[in-house]
Amino acid sequence: MKLFLSLLITSLLFIGSNTTYSQSFGTGGGGGDTRTDKKIDFMPIPYINYDRSLGFSIGALPMAMYNLSQKDTISPSSVTGLLGMWTTNDSWFGLVFSKFYFNEDRYRVTFAAGLGSINFQTFVPFPFGGDFVDYNTGVNFIKVEVQRRVVKHLFFGVNYMNTDFNTSFDVVKDTTLESNLQTLGLVVSYDQRDNVYYPYKGHIGNVNLDMNPEFLGNETQNSKVSIDFNKFFAFRRGKDVLAARVFIGFGIGDLIFNQQFIVGESDIRGYTQGKYRGNAMYNIQAEYRWNFHKRMAINAFGGLATVSGANDESQNGTILPGIGVGYRYNVFPKNHMNVGLDAAVGNDDWGIYFRIGEAF
Repeated sequence: MKLFLSLLITSLLFIGSNTTYSQSFGTGGGGGDTRTDKKIDFMPIPYINYDRSLGFSIGALPMAMYNLSQKDTISPSSVTGLLGMWTTNDSWFGLVFSKFYFNEDRYRVTFAAGLGSINFQTFVPFPFGGDFVDYNTGVNFIKVEVQRRVVKHLFFGVNYMNTDFNTSFDVVKDTTLESNLQTLGLVVSYDQRDNVYYPYKGHIGNVNLDMNPEFLGNETQNSKVSIDFNKFFAFRRGKDVLAARVFIGFGIGDLIFNQQFIVGESDIRGYTQGKYRGNAMYNIQAEYRWNFHKRMAINAFGGLATVSGANDESQNGTILPGIGVGYRYNVFPKNHMNVGLDAAVGNDDWGIYFRIGEAF
């Protein structure tokens, strides 16, 4: 299920806090080349993907980019989008999301809401070897985040998220799990990137603390910490980019099944079966973005990940490599926002990923 929250929020929310809300909705940079010169720049984007667990995915992702104030030439353009998707294993979900930049980029507000039914799997360490167990998770969520720039490059933010899970495992005994999470979050972001949508140089670091306290009615009280650092280097006279990323995520207290970290998606690509999951995850990776055409690029990437506090203790500390290549097409040339596909291989696994923006 975490894989889908990564897709729903990480890939579409473009905010700096990995996962479940990381990356592509960048937090940083400034105006200039990050602003559209149209009143509304609209792009209807088809969604096509393939996953070893989910099968083929089809859907649509209409997006609109616009400026909240024409007088404000510093804030990047804001973006709003919708996503609807269905897969051949009968999973489906819908999502609406927005990222607003305003008041000369002093404030950034993110909103997302969605619902879906996801058929996935998890690896269970049986006494004589292990095997995958299928499960279905019905989910609906809403999230709001507000960030405020306090000094140059430094943002503080707070967020709230309400998530309902209903998870049923495909086993003989009834093992349906229902949970509601009321999450309060704090985020600190230090951002020196030159562009929020496609950085060529600079860096961004994020520290996120998501808490599920008892006073909000949570049956299970716990917290999750995510720390990431992304660095960007310009090559070929500013045409290409070398991007590097380090991520650390861990739980404080007992994480419920749907809160666990899963290796896959942005950290690390090449794993789509949900086998490696636990209460903590660590990874490092790099990606070279070759812009061979003004609207097209080829990305080559690789990295290493590992988990701890795994359901299968034998997975703790296992080094998981991932390597792959991707294609990008520039749908918003003024802002250099890309969409594309990545293909990656991991340890006895592989995956194809539809991307909105970059992986990090």
